[in-house]
Amino acid sequence: MYAVTRTSLSKRKRNQPRSLMTRRADHVVLIADDRPHARALHGALARETGTRSGTIGVSAPCNSVDDIPRRYEEAQRALEVRRHCRERYGTSFFDELGLYRILGPGSDYRELEAFVQEWLGQLIDYDSLHHAAMVETLSRYFDCGGNYDETAASLAIHRSTLRYRLQRIRGISGNDLANVEGRLNLQVATRVWRIVLGGPG
Repeated sequence: MYAVTRTSLSKRKRNQPRSLMTRRADHVVLIADDRPHARALHGALARETGTRSGTIGVSAPCNSVDDIPRRYEEAQRALEVRRHCRERYGTSFFDELGLYRILGPGSDYRELEAFVQEWLGQLIDYDSLHHAAMVETLSRYFDCGGNYDETAASLAIHRSTLRYRLQRIRGISGNDLANVEGRLNLQVATRVWRIVLGGPG
């Protein structure tokens, strides 16, 4: 689903995906059967209107008609975030917003759950299956500012055990703790997991 502000895509070329379009007061909603290429979609918009001052928000994939209202909200959220970016003209995808999905108005409990699932889901499943404490270890690691000695002491484990767990966390989740953006999303996800969703801690 695509929410496009201030303009519309009134024509569809022969090789473009099938779509359904409707106008709203200040934007156009486009439901298409394939994920668009960000630059290509914005480029098509610019060619249609003769200006590049257009903003596009794209939802996550919609699997059923019942999902459309929620996906429309996602597209609007992506649109809102894009409007407040330094480069406000272009395309933003909801499933690439990361932390911005849950900041500001419009976020709800379901979105918090989805954010935690995206960033910690594999670790939560691992803990449940193996009676482990990977999410708790990661949460304590962030609480201690990444200090190995303090984290190990708070968990009552040896430093080498902590190092092994962090390596397992990287392997299970596929997230590199050295990546600044990924680390921030993981840290926020552990806080939401513990404080909002009732995880131990």
